[in-house]
Amino acid sequence: MKYWKRILTLWMAILLLTTPLPVLASNQVTVVAVGDDLIHQEIYEAARRKNGTYNFSSLFSHMKSDIRAADLAVINQETILTDGSYSGYPCFGSPKSLGDAIAKAGFDVVLHATNHTMDKGESGIRTTLNFWSKKYPSIKVLGIHKNQKDADKITVVKKNGIRIAMLNYTYGLNGFSLPYGKDYLVDLLDSRTKIQKDIRKARKKSDFVIVFAHWGTEYTYSPDASQKSWAQFFADEGVDVVVGGHPHVLEPVKKIKGKNGNKTLVYYSLGNYVSRQRRVECLLGGMAKFTIVKTKDGARLKSYSLVPLVTHFTAGYRNFTVYKLSDYKNTLAQKHLIRKLLPNSTFTVKSLNALYRRIMKTPV
Repeated sequence: MKYWKRILTLWMAILLLTTPLPVLASNQVTVVAVGDDLIHQEIYEAARRKNGTYNFSSLFSHMKSDIRAADLAVINQETILTDGSYSGYPCFGSPKSLGDAIAKAGFDVVLHATNHTMDKGESGIRTTLNFWSKKYPSIKVLGIHKNQKDADKITVVKKNGIRIAMLNYTYGLNGFSLPYGKDYLVDLLDSRTKIQKDIRKARKKSDFVIVFAHWGTEYTYSPDASQKSWAQFFADEGVDVVVGGHPHVLEPVKKIKGKNGNKTLVYYSLGNYVSRQRRVECLLGGMAKFTIVKTKDGARLKSYSLVPLVTHFTAGYRNFTVYKLSDYKNTLAQKHLIRKLLPNSTFTVKSLNALYRRIMKTPV
């Protein structure tokens, strides 16, 4: 009997040693990221109340539960925040109350490196930085900086035991130049030597690296040569995930093999989160969703998906909001202003799903 007890004890010990430990919730982080928050004049005018203040909460009312459910939620804020010089295309300036709505919706990270970052000059950048730092200091702001010391820092968020480094760059500034000696104001997607240093510094300080890139060619469903080149560069440098914006339409998602055999997940473009652009393809955006898990072997990508979104607005450019395509109904589609602007448009849930599938199958 003692002999069999010893055998049983030994067998159980071997079983415990060879069975992988389950991954606990505290060892993983779910990230969501949405595309260009492009605040045209019609959007901020629709948000203006009778007393002259602005309320942008409707932009996030149907997405708030998804945003808040994530451990880390990111938005690409295409337009700069200003003190009153509000404007739309081509030089954007948005009310600060937009920032209040972003914070209340539950976003943790705001991206500000876009081609419109310098639309209101250096003062616009400093006004935006002051707003976030004074009113919502817990929100991480990427892509713009108050000085060189701040620009040299790598933003690392520690969540559920995982250190996540985040970098944000834009391909350009619509022809505007940074003030002499103040290149630190905006992170540009230009010098590979500098960006290589940033990435390598980020890798040393973190378990997982995400790059948010404002890049590509507007209104095209496939990544251009520059995007592909940069994506391969990021993969070769060991970046874990790349999330892109700027084309204002969705582009495919792909895993790219780096020179060390690693795989980098690339969302080439999430399209618009919201805009008043009058193209059907610009009304179809996406929310990147991926989960990072950390084990004894380090952090890695556990799962990923892209959730299609629809920008909705009605006659007179009113009621701007965003829905998940899975929640969007034909009764809503029939009320969309695009149906009147494009009389021959077959703007339906079925056509939007077909467009989404076509874009996702576009060759990369």
